[in-house]
Parts: sequence; C-alpha cells; structure tokens
Amino acid sequence: MEAAAGILGRGKLLLASRDEVREGTGYEAGAIPLVGHTLPCLVDKLLFQYSYIYGGTGEPASTLKLDPRDLSKVNHVLACLDADGTG
Repeated sequence: MEAAAGILGRGKLLLASRDEVREGTGYEAGAIPLVGHTLPCLVDKLLFQYSYIYGGTGEPASTLKLDPRDLSKVNHVLACLDADGTG
C-alpha cells in the first residue's frame, strides 16, 4: 500500500468500504470491471505469469477472462508493481 500511495502521490491509502466503492465508481464492490472505465490502475506484475485472469464486468453475476498483458492496452495503467511493492 505504501508503494501504491507513493505512485499516486498520496500520503496513505486505505481500503474503501462497500459504500465508498459504489459512490466513487458506480459499481458494487467485487464487480468493478477490468476494462471499460476511466479509473487509473496499478497492476501487480505477478498477474503476468498467467495466460488469463478473471475479473469484474460491472455486473455482479458475470466475470471477464482476459490476457493480463492486455490490461495496459485498454486501461490507464500508472505502474506495474513488483512483489516487493516497487514499480
């Protein structure tokens, strides 16, 4: 969280509550889409070891299968973090 805070220019980051997630994104917690939004993204480099990842679509009952290398093609990725929290 400290590395992410530094990348985002914030002193400290905290996890948002369910209400804060819905208010800030328009989506339910756990259903924020992997793509198709304007949110800045930080990507864990460990995701690149997989051929595919699964994540939200904006609809709570559906998931999206995606090649993790495509995240930076379709999102505004600020940084990719290593396991030690560095970019």
